[in-house]
Amino acid sequence: MSRILITGATGYVGGTVLSQLIASTAPSIKDLTFDLLIRDEAQAVKLRNAYGSRVNTIRWSGLEDTAFIEDTASNYDIVINTGSGFIPEGAIAFVNGLARGINTGKPAPWMLHISGCTNLSDRPLTQPPRPIREWNDETDRGRILDFMGALDEMEPYAQRTTEVGVLNTAAETGVQAISVNTPCIFGEGTGLFNRQGLVIPLIMMYVVQHGYGWKLNETANFDWVHVIDLADIYVLLVRTILERDDRGVGYLPSGRNGIMFSAVGRTLIKEINQSCLDAAFADGTLPRDDTPKEKEIRLVPLYEIADKLTAGRRDIAERGWGGHKATKAVQARKLLGWEPKRQQNAWKKDFWAELVALTENRRMVTMESCIGAKK
Repeated sequence: MSRILITGATGYVGGTVLSQLIASTAPSIKDLTFDLLIRDEAQAVKLRNAYGSRVNTIRWSGLEDTAFIEDTASNYDIVINTGSGFIPEGAIAFVNGLARGINTGKPAPWMLHISGCTNLSDRPLTQPPRPIREWNDETDRGRILDFMGALDEMEPYAQRTTEVGVLNTAAETGVQAISVNTPCIFGEGTGLFNRQGLVIPLIMMYVVQHGYGWKLNETANFDWVHVIDLADIYVLLVRTILERDDRGVGYLPSGRNGIMFSAVGRTLIKEINQSCLDAAFADGTLPRDDTPKEKEIRLVPLYEIADKLTAGRRDIAERGWGGHKATKAVQARKLLGWEPKRQQNAWKKDFWAELVALTENRRMVTMESCIGAKK
């Protein structure tokens, strides 16, 4: 039976992935036990109490402990890394650990990583413009990683450095690896701990606090996917690896071709702000005595949005809130049979759900926790 190790089980995506794996009735999954890397014993107890014999918890100090990661990963044949994508050495250590199992009689090892579409984004406010394009994970395949690698040579960006490092190291060592490259993730998660996304809650917070929306330019975009639909990709990847005689080797993209997109819909940053305003005005949260009486979206400076929403990181703010990052998810649909169920209607409803969550003080996660850093 395959041994599967999961990072990020207390997080938004990782917690949802874990819950969906455990809820799966697929014969290849329904009897599996998942090993979880957990920092906090109280969280470990909660996971064991909730999931019983379906989980084992392993204490660790985090993605900086590369020696521990390599030693631990060497005992597994599938690692699902849904922890922070901003710490390259930790993610690459999982690949190096998995590589120890090659040619030892173990099944072909797989690394299932998570990353983000800002790795492809331009920086149109501070750098020369480049053509806006849509990346297709089938027709562009290896060109995507080449493009990211070239960008990272010119200007390292930790999340991109991590994604490039994981896939290149996998290609060099013989480990099979896919990076699920994500857009804006929305919706209520199904894990035991953090159940909130980041983009809509942060924008909703700004809009309610200030009484108006904001934009850095007119054209910045985000694709989007519901967190449960995203988790389904990981469930389908695990099923494909376990159920095929070839364990997906040669069938699933891997290594330098191993970027799999997960976009379902597309919007503009200013449209997200407009939807937040619409919800807040409709339910009476806005306007207040100290805020504009009509709906406004103001052009604001980059430094302000960076300070308020991205832990002071202007590079992240510009890529995320000002950049262009259009992706087309073909391979998950074609190779895995992925059929995302939460589409435009779910996207629209989420603004109302996030407004309620904000007013009930249930939205406390910050960009610092996402990138594993502090101001």
